[in-house]
Amino acid sequence: MKIRRHSLPNISSASLSDIAFLLLVFFIATTIFPTEKGLALLLPAGGGKIIPRTQVVVLSVENDGSVLWDDVSISVETLSDRVEERLLAKPKSVFLIESKPEAPYRAFVDVLDEVKLGGADRISIRKPQE
Repeated sequence: MKIRRHSLPNISSASLSDIAFLLLVFFIATTIFPTEKGLALLLPAGGGKIIPRTQVVVLSVENDGSVLWDDVSISVETLSDRVEERLLAKPKSVFLIESKPEAPYRAFVDVLDEVKLGGADRISIRKPQE
């Protein structure tokens, strides 16, 4: 009696690279990469109005992170309360925030957050005048 030997089936390795490439393309195409949101600001359409100086509060962020309210030093913690008081006295007040070139970005964001927390909706940002 003859014993038949069964040959083992061969798997072609030529298509293995094709499958790996397709899987790679699939995962790259379906991966979601996080994006930076940044600051959400509503910018005016253009052409500004002249605002009387009595309605403008200049908030200056200094290079060391300190904050000046019309050239008077204040703490960031009291800023929202002062904004609320100012808006009660003068509801059409505009808060102009300027930051020195070497000022910490965190300090600028803290000032912006506190002004918004105080209820201000008329906020302007400008480059400090030299």
